Amino acid sequence: MGGTHRLLACKGCGSAIVEAAFALAGVPLEREEVDYSAGSATRERLLAVNPLGQVPALLLPDGRVLTESLAIVQYLDDLEPGAGLVPPPGDATRTAFHRWSVFLVAAVYPTFTYGDDPGKWVANEEGAKQLREATDRHRQELWLQVEAAAGAPWFLGERPSALDLYVAVMTRWRPGLLWFTKRTPRLVAIARRAGELPAVAPVIERNFG
Repeated sequence: MGGTHRLLACKGCGSAIVEAAFALAGVPLEREEVDYSAGSATRERLLAVNPLGQVPALLLPDGRVLTESLAIVQYLDDLEPGAGLVPPPGDATRTAFHRWSVFLVAAVYPTFTYGDDPGKWVANEEGAKQLREATDRHRQELWLQVEAAAGAPWFLGERPSALDLYVAVMTRWRPGLLWFTKRTPRLVAIARRAGELPAVAPVIERNFG
């Protein structure tokens, strides 16, 4: 496909997963930094592309908009199936890929949606504090499930996939490196290995360095 892909992104956010996937697939990508915070100078720009006010938001070469990191990964895999972002049909690891990639975006991600800004959902300060603490605890329980399912040297075993990019980015968020190191050594090893891939390392450095 000709034309330019343009990603609305913010440093250290989930958009880093999409950046890493494009880099690994070798597909050119223009990156536009936005701040999704209320009142920011770029929020209206983001809302115009994605009314949810969330990143990543991808402008396709034909002008269409694609949001949600996993949807973008699937789109990118269709463009460059040889990149190995998603195991191909018939591959024994494809079912596990679908299970755990959806688990990350449908179970783990929402703990940040509600826990990062609890005052958006709960009116009083004590309730907001409780929501933040509850979502933090639940996230830790979820990560332990992911750790139990993780293979080696990559999440799915012998071959890397986009799941490893999710791990590389998301283990840099709460509950933090110390917790992951103590409780999820397999995920930490996967994150390190994925972050050291020549195509991915600059993305990780730009977002978390």
